[in-house]
Amino acid sequence: MDKFSKLIVLTEHGSRHSLTILAQSAGIDVEQQSKIDFLFGGKVRAGTLLACPYSNVDLNKKAISGELQYLLQKTPLFLYQAERSLVEPFHALSAGIRGVIFRDEQPERVMNALKTMMAGELYYARPVMSALLDLLLTQDLARRTEPLLLPEETSLTKQETRIVQLVAQGARNKEIAGNLNISAHTVKAHLSAIFRKTQCRNRVELLRWAQQPSPPPSS
Repeated sequence: MDKFSKLIVLTEHGSRHSLTILAQSAGIDVEQQSKIDFLFGGKVRAGTLLACPYSNVDLNKKAISGELQYLLQKTPLFLYQAERSLVEPFHALSAGIRGVIFRDEQPERVMNALKTMMAGELYYARPVMSALLDLLLTQDLARRTEPLLLPEETSLTKQETRIVQLVAQGARNKEIAGNLNISAHTVKAHLSAIFRKTQCRNRVELLRWAQQPSPPPSS
C-alpha cells in the first residue's frame, strides 16, 4: 500500500490525546476528532489513516463489531490503547486492521509504530506476520492441489479438462505442455477449443466459468 499522508485520531473525549501529540512531534499531518463526529461525517480523503481507540466489543475470535466494520469501509485503520489480554493480534490482522498499539507500550515504540504505519507498512510482531503467511501458503497449496469442480454441462474432453485444471493452478502454456508431455503448440490449440466451447475470451473468463457453481441435481 502507498504511504499515508494524513492521520486522524479518534477519541472519546475532547482533550488532546497523547497519540495526537506524539504524531505531531513526529511531523505527521494529524487531526483529532471525536468518534461520534467521524461516524456521522462524510467521505474521507484518500491517503488517510485512522487511529481508533480500542473497545472491548470491537474484536473477538468470531467477528469484529459493526462499528469497526463501518470504519474499515471508510478508510484503513489501526487500534490503539488496546489491552494485551483482550486483543488477539492475529485476528486483528485477519480482519484487515493495519496494526495494534497496546496501552502499555512506551512512547518510543508508539512513535515507531506511527512512522511504520504512515509509511504504508503493517505494525505487528514478526510471529503474527509469520503465522498469517503460513496460513495463506497453506490455503494456496490446498487450492492448487484440490481438484477443480467444473460445470457438469460441458463438452470438454478429458485432456481439455486437465488443461483447465492446470490453468486454474496458475500454470503457463510451457508448464502445461511439460506436465502433459505435449507441445506448446498443442496446448494453444486445446486452449482455442476450450475458449470456443466455454464461450470465454481469455484465461480470466475461463477461471470465472470454471468456478461457477454447478446446478443442483434434478429430483
